[in-house]
Amino acid sequence: AAFLINVVALAAQSYSSPSYWSQDYHTSRLTGAEWVNELIHGHPNHIWTELRMRLHIFLAFMHELCTVSGLEDSRRGITVKEQAAIFLY
Repeated sequence: AAFLINVVALAAQSYSSPSYWSQDYHTSRLTGAEWVNELIHGHPNHIWTELRMRLHIFLAFMHELCTVSGLEDSRRGITVKEQAAIFLY
């Protein structure tokens, strides 16, 4: 029993110590269209992690938004890609 208490105490101490840190995940300095282009042209798993959608599905989704619903780039310069990514994020 004393051994178990010592193990739990050591685990709690190491977890609460300053040497135990978690690394930030969202570290990209890119915003807007640059971030969306990074998702499209970057690692295939990155777009899945951020938008929960594979690249080919995202591209088909954007195509449908443009052709079926007539979605266009906004007057303020927000592209269809950005609008779709904002919606899915």
